[in-house]
Amino acid sequence: MKQFERRVRSEKALLHAAAELINEAGCSKTTLAMIMKKTGLSKGAIYHYIKSKDDLLAMVLDEKIQEINEAFFEKMGKSKEEMKDPAEVISMSFAAMNNPEGVVNRILVYFIGRYDHKTARNALRDFDHYMVEFAKFWILSGQKNGVISDEVDALKTAEFLVLMASGFRMRRLYSKSHTDNEEMADYIKDLLIKPVLSEKI
Repeated sequence: MKQFERRVRSEKALLHAAAELINEAGCSKTTLAMIMKKTGLSKGAIYHYIKSKDDLLAMVLDEKIQEINEAFFEKMGKSKEEMKDPAEVISMSFAAMNNPEGVVNRILVYFIGRYDHKTARNALRDFDHYMVEFAKFWILSGQKNGVISDEVDALKTAEFLVLMASGFRMRRLYSKSHTDNEEMADYIKDLLIKPVLSEKI
């Protein structure tokens, strides 16, 4: 048990250090030597958990996704009355995914540039699949709770939201957007909520 606990602690320290370094220096400039210095782990210990830098970044990305997932389910665990404004969940996920200085966005942009590498390509595909399923499940939950219209096609809308988020992310690489995350979240809210309001009139 102690060995397992040490492994879990070391892995968490590794991911936490990597995330901090990505925030400070970016993905390209984050090196194994920097991670070794920050965690106190040896090169051999680090390679016990990962095979490459891409593996480490994929693990950090997965951990960040799980954090968003847990926050979402915590929100979903509240009463229907507290779920009347789905913009809270949209804003949370949209801002987290599209903050240009955020860890998730930095890793995604880095992996896009390394799409010819298997680990990067698989991480991008897994992320896209997760986001579509996440959005679809959220929409279906909103419909079940009566805050999103049954007329909304959950899968098509989920695909649209992920496509829009991807475009938003890419555009920020080369152009300053005139629409911030909060404004985009409000727009998404209107798309999902207006049909409900129309049904009640």
